[in-house]
Amino acid sequence: MQAPINIEVTRGGYVESFHQVIAVVTDSQGKHVRKWGQVEQLVFPRSTAKPLQAMPLVLSGAAESLALNQRQLAMACSSHNGEHQHAQVVEDWLQQLHLKHTDLECGKHWPMYEPATLKLATSGQQACSMHNNCSGKHCGFLSLAMHRGVAHQGYVHADHAIQQEVNQTMGQIMGINVFDHPMGIDGCSIPTYALPLTALAMGFARFGSGDQLPEGWAGAAKTLYQAMVSEPFYVAGSQRHCTRVMQAYGDQVACKTGAEGVFGAAVPSLGYGIAIKALDGNTRAADVALNYILNAIGLIPVDDSFKQHLDLYNRNNTLVGQVRLAAT
Repeated sequence: MQAPINIEVTRGGYVESFHQVIAVVTDSQGKHVRKWGQVEQLVFPRSTAKPLQAMPLVLSGAAESLALNQRQLAMACSSHNGEHQHAQVVEDWLQQLHLKHTDLECGKHWPMYEPATLKLATSGQQACSMHNNCSGKHCGFLSLAMHRGVAHQGYVHADHAIQQEVNQTMGQIMGINVFDHPMGIDGCSIPTYALPLTALAMGFARFGSGDQLPEGWAGAAKTLYQAMVSEPFYVAGSQRHCTRVMQAYGDQVACKTGAEGVFGAAVPSLGYGIAIKALDGNTRAADVALNYILNAIGLIPVDDSFKQHLDLYNRNNTLVGQVRLAAT
């Protein structure tokens, strides 16, 4: 078994910290192309699963019926910053559904992006559920519920028809029954299931390529993929790695981060899916691991300024270190 990916954090040229990352690259049949560490262990995919969770929104016809645009579809796959542009899409979407922000069951928090929080606070406004990083996904759930004609109240609960459909669909894409796996509750209150990392990678391979999907599903996956790579700002936002990677690689890769150091990516031109888990749950380690893996499988960014490592700056904007692949 190949060792995990080691990511080091430097300060002043000295290695300050290490992170270990397990990762796997598979094709649409689950064949391992590359792997690092024990990749069969169960991992909560957290928000990494959002593109797969958005599939019923398109498959059901809800997206077409509501004439959802690419920004809305990207937001359905997002963990956004809560910037003004993100909140505006959510607000407009709720108005389209004749619903209010109180109908979102994701909970509320201040924007993840500090300048957006400061702007909101200085304006005298309070954060609400529209600023929750998962509010776009939840608008997708509400849209699906209304299209299906089921009561949307309690849509976050594991036994609600919406979560049943979402997780059954996600499992079918991954080639597993997610209900057979340990369940927890995600930050936005929906169920999350501990799943094999390989299954997550295979799900992304199928999402990007359309291979091994039931009839008619490839078109839905392509619709969501194109929304993500066309509107990467609405998948995450300013200074976010998801957005930066998709901007740097153009339409070559759609990627999605998740809490606790999880990352997933689809590379349609190669038919590959990537799944990553930083064992200590550190997001920066997963970010750099994704950069390394994309380079390892031969993807070349169209943006020459894109760096494989992350630079670390202090409060005076002085470069103080890096997060990078550890020297062997």
